[in-house]
Amino acid sequence: MGHPLNSVPSSNKASRRALLRRIASAVLVPDIAGGAIPDTGTGTTVIPIPTRVVSPSPVPALRTPEGPSPSTPSTPLAEARAMRLDGDYRNAYLAFHGEAMSSRDRDVRALATLGSAETLLTDRNPGQALEILDEWIDTYPEHPQQYTARCLRARSLELLGPSKRSDCVTAYREALYVANPAHPEVLRVRIANHLFALGQASDAWQELQLAASGPTITATEAGRLVVLEALNGRYAEARDPVRVAATALASLDAAALVGRIPEELAEIAWRAVTASMAIGDNETANLIRWRIVTDWPETPTAFLALTELGSSTVPAWARARIAITNSKWQTARDALDWLLANSPTDPNRGRIRAMRAVAANALGDPGARVQLDASAAEAPGDRWGARALWEAAESRRDGGDLAGASIRYAKLATDFPGSTEAARALYRLGRLLPELGDVAAGNRAMNGAADLGPIGFHTYRARAILGRRPARSPSTLPAFIASGALTESDRRIWDDWLATRSLISADARTGLGAPDLAKPLTRLESLLATGFVDEAEDAAREVCQLRQFSPSIVASVAARVQSGGHIPFSMSLGHRLLRILADAGEASLLALPNVARKLAYPLAYGRLVGASAARSAVDPYLVMAVMKQESWFRPEVTSAANARGLTQFIRPTAESVARELNWPNWNWDDMTRPYVSVPFGAHHIAQLIDMFRGNVLFAIASYNAGPGPILKWANGDYRRDDDLFVEGITYRETREYVTSVATYAECYREIYGVN
Repeated sequence: MGHPLNSVPSSNKASRRALLRRIASAVLVPDIAGGAIPDTGTGTTVIPIPTRVVSPSPVPALRTPEGPSPSTPSTPLAEARAMRLDGDYRNAYLAFHGEAMSSRDRDVRALATLGSAETLLTDRNPGQALEILDEWIDTYPEHPQQYTARCLRARSLELLGPSKRSDCVTAYREALYVANPAHPEVLRVRIANHLFALGQASDAWQELQLAASGPTITATEAGRLVVLEALNGRYAEARDPVRVAATALASLDAAALVGRIPEELAEIAWRAVTASMAIGDNETANLIRWRIVTDWPETPTAFLALTELGSSTVPAWARARIAITNSKWQTARDALDWLLANSPTDPNRGRIRAMRAVAANALGDPGARVQLDASAAEAPGDRWGARALWEAAESRRDGGDLAGASIRYAKLATDFPGSTEAARALYRLGRLLPELGDVAAGNRAMNGAADLGPIGFHTYRARAILGRRPARSPSTLPAFIASGALTESDRRIWDDWLATRSLISADARTGLGAPDLAKPLTRLESLLATGFVDEAEDAAREVCQLRQFSPSIVASVAARVQSGGHIPFSMSLGHRLLRILADAGEASLLALPNVARKLAYPLAYGRLVGASAARSAVDPYLVMAVMKQESWFRPEVTSAANARGLTQFIRPTAESVARELNWPNWNWDDMTRPYVSVPFGAHHIAQLIDMFRGNVLFAIASYNAGPGPILKWANGDYRRDDDLFVEGITYRETREYVTSVATYAECYREIYGVN
């Protein structure tokens, strides 16, 4: 079956483009796989590659993925769990512990005690968590959460360090004895890793053998991929190149079926190329190289494959796409010239000319301006036509031809509605037309930039220039937190919106309750509950892939992952959903329903952000935007510069803020704890805003680059025009950082703010 988005009637897309064109025009003046691995006698235990099963047997459907309805009365356990998911581990533990001590209901006590142990484990206190889990397992031997408890116990032992490896092996094996474990292959791979570290290679290979041949592993591609990647690494250590090559190929097959993104698939494919070359299998290596250049041309890896295949052997169209992706402009222009000379009837000829003009402009070709103008007219509605016209306008603006630039910006806004370039063009017009004497038309264009198209830095700037009152957060902390929830109303609007745009396929209408999704979903839910988040990501992708990444399924899976506490990946799925919708002609975040917007821009750690921002008198949406940019909401991430946590502090800055806040018993490791990093971040942002006399963009730039170069970029002017300030930032990373954070903050205000 084809991608469900391919079923969108072209007339619908055209009508939406026509509507956007009318809106744009209104603000402008009229004149403007595998089998068994052969034993090669290396002495390594031979383990069969787990084979793929196309149709896993159905099991009863699970409950709906989105969690309890907002109308469901909150319980103490639900409130404690919400605190834990929000990073408020100390209060979450107290809430769980209090309920465990006070409740007369045995099941409530069991769940509360288990919740307290999980909270301690999340807060990296494995010793205390282990004590609670040991007692829990003995006290509730028949409880349905025994498997979860035993997996958490094994993970607690892992966190206690290498001295507990033998205990880890025993703990994971005990978890396997529980009836119907949801992801036995993950546990067996963990057991094998510990056994290898203990020097018990024979037992370790046996565990991998069981993982590869067990019945559950064949039920999901994500589970198969876990074993294949483990085998590949172990065969590499054993210097068994034949089996390394075989598992590399099988891993590529499984990763594609799981739904990994093109960049990841190309990297896995390149490992298979390297493995095939190591055993002298040049034919297979070349076949994989060809797959890279044809299936994933717009990746960095594709250029490596192109180079090794020989540029002249690769079709010109693929060669051009690869070269442009990797900014190899001369190679791109040569390939596009060949296409223009040898494919006179190619239906994509307009796109080819536009791409060629962009390449020529990048190379500094003096005739590029004329080519950009001409090619844009030949590629109506095409993203390359929009880019060509944008570069034509920008080149004239940079050369001082404001009238010529404004004509092209206006054409871009009307001929390519809904594109990123169109909205940026309206902003440019809003700045240029008053200089050309037409203030009213400039004002109309600026309002269009504020309201039309995808939200970007231009949207933030347009609203600031127009003096529109910025959206503020809800007046109370509970209201701020509640604003982040996906409500039943949100979901109804989302379903109706998809249906009216034909963006939901027949087999996606049953949602996550379809029988063939039950096993992958059971595995996903268990992985999230037991904290195996890396494995859960592929499990979530697989469910989406089984429905060809239908927007409705992607949204449902992202909501489930988010409710399971893995915000970074649920947000990544949310952004993937935005790209899917953009490909279907729905590019404007302003016009999308809340389900898509809230998944891509979640109010992560809302309690901590709301409270910390209020204490520091700073915009909570700005704090949220900084966290999204700095860490993608991953609390334990550490950068190459050893910056830590959600708000990515380096040690000297963290020590300074700890003193200023008089933080009790602070230590450097605390920066990976949300309840420390969030208030530290809010305080530091407020400090920087105060340092730069209220200039938010200066403060954002300083957060990334330090305060030293800010006034140099601002030319000593605290009231420097924001556009001139950003253009003057000489660090590319900081310039992109500033525009991203400002854009994210504007998106958050648009989605959650109160007027």
